[in-house]
Amino acid sequence: MVNANSAARQALLRGLGTDEAIMRAKLTASFSGEPMRSNLVGELNHWGVSQWLGLDNAARLFGDHAHLVQSTSLLRYPTFVADEDYRGSPDMTRNVFLKSFLYEHFVNEVAELPNALFFSLGPKVQRVLEQLVQESRVTADRVVTGLLHPSPNNTYRIKYLLGDRREPVPHMTNPATYDAGRAKFREMLALGCSL
Repeated sequence: MVNANSAARQALLRGLGTDEAIMRAKLTASFSGEPMRSNLVGELNHWGVSQWLGLDNAARLFGDHAHLVQSTSLLRYPTFVADEDYRGSPDMTRNVFLKSFLYEHFVNEVAELPNALFFSLGPKVQRVLEQLVQESRVTADRVVTGLLHPSPNNTYRIKYLLGDRREPVPHMTNPATYDAGRAKFREMLALGCSL
């Protein structure tokens, strides 16, 4: 949020229009900061997303090829619980207030992207996307699961999953889920899944 506001402010101070300021804010904010963005880029490259899109590196999705990605949050606005960042509790699909934002914004976005693949970044996002599949708001073949959320808290897990894996499996890491998701995505590529 801070990075987005700063980018928008800089654009406006340079005399750029509101639409340009909003676009720059969005590009800047999407998974901004380190190691968040590099974690996500590493996973996307490891899975072959960059090759699927015809890019040499998934980092370009946050630059000159940003038009190929729509990064979004299940809850569009910064959300806090007891003065802390929202971390999935209370469950957004059961809490009336959070669910209203989820459906008003994210579900409407899903409807506007009829040909998009949705990559769930972590189990909480996966559960929401699975619920949307059950409600026929998105088809199962458009949901890709298994990626870890690129949070700094997952950096050691991501490094392990992308590495040679000779070390013991890090605490709270499930290589099977990640590997199954990667294999399924690569199978989709082999079957000619396109944009």
